[in-house]
Amino acid sequence: MREEIAVLDIGSGKLVFVVGQKSSDNNFNIKNFASVQYPGYYNGEWVDKDSLPSYIAEVIKKSNYNLKSKTLYVSVPSEFTFIKTSGLLSNLKKKKTINESMIKDIHNKADSFNVADYSVLCSSALEYILDGEEHTISPIGESAASIYANMSYIFLKDEFIHSVCDIAAKIGFKYVKFIDSVWAEGTQFIDKESRINGAILIDVGYASTTLAFVKGDGIKYKKTASYGYGFMVDALAQALGVGYETAEQMLSQITLNIESDEMSTYQYMRGNVQYECKARDINNLLHCQIAENLVDFVNACIYEIKEIDELTNSRTNYASNAVCSINYLTNFYLTGGGLSEIRGATKYFERLLAKEVKLLKGNTAGWDKPYFVSAFATLEVADKMNSKNSLLQKIFG
Repeated sequence: MREEIAVLDIGSGKLVFVVGQKSSDNNFNIKNFASVQYPGYYNGEWVDKDSLPSYIAEVIKKSNYNLKSKTLYVSVPSEFTFIKTSGLLSNLKKKKTINESMIKDIHNKADSFNVADYSVLCSSALEYILDGEEHTISPIGESAASIYANMSYIFLKDEFIHSVCDIAAKIGFKYVKFIDSVWAEGTQFIDKESRINGAILIDVGYASTTLAFVKGDGIKYKKTASYGYGFMVDALAQALGVGYETAEQMLSQITLNIESDEMSTYQYMRGNVQYECKARDINNLLHCQIAENLVDFVNACIYEIKEIDELTNSRTNYASNAVCSINYLTNFYLTGGGLSEIRGATKYFERLLAKEVKLLKGNTAGWDKPYFVSAFATLEVADKMNSKNSLLQKIFG
């Protein structure tokens, strides 16, 4: 039986603590689970850093976990990280069968990076080119005289590491291991073929949205915007002149992907009095929110990715052969609870992008919801690390 894994998933408006154990059918048996709302973070800074220890302690206590595991795996939000990519050429001098040790040597070169106030969280390959011709993300067992690796490195803020480690130690955990949440989502739940071609992953949360270009076993590009579900509720509350909770309750009535006629209304309560407003006006308000804050962000990121590719291709022959721009084979994925919890929002988002967008969910029955993807992707990575996968251990230091 595999050991239990404890994961703290740090969202922009909610903390989730889950303890799971991999079963023989490759699903997780969930032993403990709890979630709490908390002030979150904004633009890479905690909204209320002083309250963070009490909220983390609360969510673990609420789950009734007995601290059986000595290790806490922490799902890291994108706003505390950044990406660096580079190409590395290993000349083997003659044809050799590629083994795990050779690939680990490539990952070892990440140790030479020195970025003030940041530490390397993980290194991963976007793809390998063997002898300048064969492209692959699975080189072990192949024969080649040279390996060119397009590598991706994720850096994590030292301040984030120190603050979370201090909190975990006071609670009773001996070790803390950090896993980039979007990297985990993309590599664990997006299929291999899509990752070989390159896939766009859009994670819309409560107060933060991340777009990542997932390529091979890594992330080629990642960018965040401080926008999500909470901002839509706030815009609705201001438009109606009601409190946040009233606006949030009203969202449960809304369907965004249908055309409302002049007679359609939504009702809401203020105290003991019921009010109503035109459905078309409310839908138009939220349509504008999605178009101006999410769709524009996605389109700007796609344009930037293509610009980066063109610049890279003009500089390096190997790179021009290695990682293609977004093209007709690129699949788009949406996850997180920011849009999926609003009826019709996902379809409306897809319509504005003019692309098919697949909803990314986990694979554990009963927990396969977009808002659980980050926590369960982290569980998947942690389980693989525990199974003594030496290369994965190297990827995460």
